[in-house]
Amino acid sequence: MQCQLSVHDDGDHYGLLTDAGEYGTALWIRWQERAEVDLVVLSDCPVVATGPDGEGCCLFVGHTELHTWEDTLKEVSCPI
Repeated sequence: MQCQLSVHDDGDHYGLLTDAGEYGTALWIRWQERAEVDLVVLSDCPVVATGPDGEGCCLFVGHTELHTWEDTLKEVSCPI
């Protein structure tokens, strides 16, 4: 499983297992390097991007670093 958070070297890693579909929550797998794996239910991140599309963040409340649309922009940008 690959961590869903933007690039980071330490701390917890999270992988989405399934969208619970109820009450704005999802089931996540949480782990640290060389440590046990936990299953955790986390509330969805409520932040929405500005602009006409208003894409919502696909992570959870209180995640570190970037929202999913911010991370995607950096990955797909091309040098001029």
